[in-house]
Amino acid sequence: MKPHTGIGDWIAATYEMGLPFLQQVPRECADYLLLNAQIREYDAGEVIINGNSVGESFCVLQSGRAQVCGQILPDGHYSVLAYIETGACFGEMSIICNEPTSNTVIAAEDGCTVLHVSREEFVKFLDKNPNIMVYLYKVVADRLRAKNLAFDEFERLSLLASAKVLPFIDFAQTLEKSRVTGTVMFECNGESGFIAFRDGRICCAKCGKLTGPDALEKLLSWGDETYFKLDTHLMPGTVNINQMSDTTSLILDALRNIDEKQGAQY
Repeated sequence: MKPHTGIGDWIAATYEMGLPFLQQVPRECADYLLLNAQIREYDAGEVIINGNSVGESFCVLQSGRAQVCGQILPDGHYSVLAYIETGACFGEMSIICNEPTSNTVIAAEDGCTVLHVSREEFVKFLDKNPNIMVYLYKVVADRLRAKNLAFDEFERLSLLASAKVLPFIDFAQTLEKSRVTGTVMFECNGESGFIAFRDGRICCAKCGKLTGPDALEKLLSWGDETYFKLDTHLMPGTVNINQMSDTTSLILDALRNIDEKQGAQY
């Protein structure tokens, strides 16, 4: 492999999504990471990286397959947002941006082998090899491009999403991050309702005679039999939910209220 000597070389270098990370960087870079990494093995279902936590390591999946998951709810439910294949790297953005990790990464099969390079060693590595940041940007840009294409396709086709496949909380987090304005229409066993978003935050909910937080709880209580669809051209003329709280907090509070009310019935 011809080593890259400057930023221009890195920009011009071919990036192949399916090619293992350690095969796309200069040999000396790969050797440095291998020598300074800890090798850990995971069985299916074991957490490799916890979501919403400080990123402690840069990872390379050496064998097996892992899954990127949305927020894991108290009852253990979560949705699989993407898969990480053998050779791919992950965990870099939390370290580079000095922010908590966005998602939880879980081993999808037994025998997943992962190289963990500590935050401290990874920062040293980047300090000695700053040009490799261009490659990491390409990795991140490719992931973002794929997410944007999927979201655009969903919106363009006005697809109905099933809560059994895509939990609403994960879809709502996508709307929040993308600062989407629009209305999500809900249907379940002949009942219907809606939750409206303005700039990614919930501003209105209605279900039958219920409005505001009560309607939000009702819609979220429908469970896996729910279907929902986004319409970015439809917005209600009223606001009945305070937008001071972020979308994820509102939904989690509503789910807790639902659980408490259901528990009180037994």
